[in-house]
Order: sequence, then C-alpha cells, then structure tokens
Amino acid sequence: MLSVGSGVCTPPRARGPEENFIQPGARSNLIYKQPYVLDAYAPPGDPRPAAVIIHGSEGTKSTYVDQLFPLLSKSGYAWFSVDYGGLQDVRAALDYIRCPGRFNVTRHMVLIGEGVGATIALDLARSAHVDGVITLGARLPPGQQADIPRTTKVLMIQGTGDQEVSPAKVEDFCRHIPQCSWYPVAGAIHDFENWHPDQWDWKEEFRAWLRGDLRGLWKDIPYSRPGGRPLLMDAYVPRGKGPFPAVIIAHGGGWEAGDKITYVTPIFGPLARAGFAWFSIDYRLTPYVHVPDQLEDIRNAVRFVRQHADWFHVDPNRVALVGESASGHLVAQLASMPCPGCKVQAVVSFYGVYNFGRWKKDPDFKRMFHRMFADPDDPTLREYSPLFHASANLPPMLIIQGTGDELYPGTEEYIKRLDQVHAHHKVILLSKAPHGMENWEGHPGWMFYKKAMVDWLEKTLAHSQP
Repeated sequence: MLSVGSGVCTPPRARGPEENFIQPGARSNLIYKQPYVLDAYAPPGDPRPAAVIIHGSEGTKSTYVDQLFPLLSKSGYAWFSVDYGGLQDVRAALDYIRCPGRFNVTRHMVLIGEGVGATIALDLARSAHVDGVITLGARLPPGQQADIPRTTKVLMIQGTGDQEVSPAKVEDFCRHIPQCSWYPVAGAIHDFENWHPDQWDWKEEFRAWLRGDLRGLWKDIPYSRPGGRPLLMDAYVPRGKGPFPAVIIAHGGGWEAGDKITYVTPIFGPLARAGFAWFSIDYRLTPYVHVPDQLEDIRNAVRFVRQHADWFHVDPNRVALVGESASGHLVAQLASMPCPGCKVQAVVSFYGVYNFGRWKKDPDFKRMFHRMFADPDDPTLREYSPLFHASANLPPMLIIQGTGDELYPGTEEYIKRLDQVHAHHKVILLSKAPHGMENWEGHPGWMFYKKAMVDWLEKTLAHSQP
C-alpha cells in the first residue's frame, strides 16, 4: 500500500510487540491491512527473494508453519507469514510487501501454502505475477483449476498416508500444471507439522527447489538422519554448465572430535577454484557410536550426493572421497569394501592409520580402541585395518603424508602393500611436515600438495569409469 497522497511507501508499523522469538532479526505484528498483520524477516545486506507463507484453516502466522522459517532463511530468502481472512487479504499483503523500499527484497516472489492456504496460493498464482508456489498438505476444493501460468513453477508436497485429502487427486492436479513437481512423503499424514523425522527428507527437496540454479556455498544440508537426528554437510557448487566432478570430504579428529569445518578447510579453496563441487560432512563420533557406524555415515553421504546429482550439478560417476587422519583411515577402509549405491572413482587419504596392529601396545591407542569398537579384539582390529584389504581392485588412491609425522612409518607400510598388490596409487610426501594439513599452512615449501592433489583428481576423474 502507498501512503495517501505521498507516492511513497510508508515504513512498516507494528500493532503490539514487534519482537520475534522464533527467527533472530524478524519483526512481528506488522500491519498490512486493518485488522490483519504479518511477521517479516528481511535482513540487511544483499536483497533477498521473498517467500510469502499462507497458513491453513487452523493456526496463525506463527503456528503450524513456523518450521518453515529457518528453512527459508537458510535458503537465502526473506519471508513473510500472514494472518488473513480471505484471498483478497493475502493479495493486499503481497502489494504491501512489494511496495518499493519497504522491505529489503528482490522482485522474485514465491507463495507457500499449507492446507487451504495452498488453494489461496494457487489461485493467486493465476494473477499475482509470482515466480513459484509450494504447497504442503494441499486441501484442494472441488473444481480447483490447474490453469497456472507456464512461467510459474510449482512444488506440491503431500503425505501418501493422508486420510483427509486424496494424494492421488493432488498428484493428478500437479500433472495438469505445466511446471509442477510432485513430492510424495511416504506414509505421512495430512498435517506436515506432525510428520516424523524419518519423513523429513521433504525439507531437503524444499530447500533445493528454492535454490534452483543458485551456485556457490550451500550450508547445513541434512544428508542422513540416523536415530532421527540430522547429519549435515556443507556443499560448494561451481558456476558453469557442469556436470562437475564431486569430492566428498570427511574431517579427522581421532574418530572422536571435529566437524565439517574443522581440520579440512585448507583444501576447500583449491578444489573450488579448480571447478570441483565439494561436500564437507559431519559424521557421528566415538564413543557414542563405533567405527562401523562412522563408515555407514560416509557411505550415506556418498549415496546422497549421487542420488541428488541434479541438485548439485555433479556427475554421479565422477566422485572422489577425501579423508585425513582418522578419516584417512575411514576412506581407505571404505575403498576396500563393497558399497552398493556408493561406489567412488578415487580416494585421497592424508596421513591415515592403515594398520591398527601397530598400535596394540600403545596405552593411548588401547584406550581409544575401546571407544572405537564394541569388542576391540585382534580379529576386529585386523578387519578394520586397510592394510589387510589392499588389492588391485581398489579405486585409484592418492596418499599424502608428511615425513615428520609419527604416522609416517605406518603409511610406508601401507604404500609397500599397495605396491605388492599392484593397486593403482600415487604418493605425495612432504619433507619433515608434521601431522595435520592445518599445521602445513604458512610453510610455502609444503603448499605444493594442493596443486598436486587437484592435478591428480582432475586426471583420475577424467578417466574414471562408472
């Protein structure tokens, strides 16, 4: 709305408290049309595309739909959640939001409707010049028309266990929209607020749809939910046509410490600048889980990237695994094991542990073994030592090692074994370098490893086979 006679958009004015207790930086109860208000998140900085949230027949602007707020903000959107009485009220909210200079937003706008709010979103898409619509648990009335403009993209998310609205009817409705993606949530009921953690993969689809072709850094993507708790990855997607080779990075930390931005950040830049898409992952840590669980987490990360290659513009048949220290062990071990749906074409191991038998008498390692394995007997230590599984069938391996590292003798042993079995491998040694690539920073004489690693990955993945 324009202020009368001024031709200028009036600043937002609140009715009651503006403070928002769900999203930092959001403002509550902004009056867009008496008696209706909206909550708004449009932070300073570069203008963001706008998402307008339309709740269903139950709840308000801050209930039922509140879990969408962090998803939208993490996806780089400003969001506006509206209270309303009918379609014309929501139309007035769109005009209010779009008034130039009132909010820090671009012209790009999507509508997100839940329940009957989906019907309003779809109706407005016919005439309100929006770029997209997302529906969650759509409740479509008889005779709802699917005449959405061809330029408007639609994503319809619906539970397959919905007893209130026929999922088949919603899917059929989607088929009649020129640009509609249908996303069924297996076994989920009607209200998306009550969907279970093992049904939350819709959130990743939601964020990916919102991002579209956006490139660059993509933070905090859940790739697996063991026990209902999300494991996250960060992704970097290069600009350009693609598909790009993919590098999945697992951090070190003695199997018990670290996260996706610990220890491994020195290789992010070189990989990105060389045109690789990379994915740095969290995985579960000991003593809360054991090594077999950690291996399964990394397998699931590989599967996730391969399954969603279109999101990330990557080639699912050009995937490399990179690990360092503890995860150097994990990726070398994975390379020697069958991995349905998670085959990789190259492995890079920085200063890994390849033979636990070398450390059986070390008191510190003995204590660690009891955290790493349910029963750390000799057969178990041998089973999870990559040295004893080396073969000519391994994917191409790059071993990077500092000669000043206490793990260097174990790496020499592993390299000798790779030579014996005629495994495809290359070794890069950094003279007198200690353990940890973070400790190599600031030493120009050791920095050559970055280009050498990139060159090896480019050559190896260029000739990889599915």
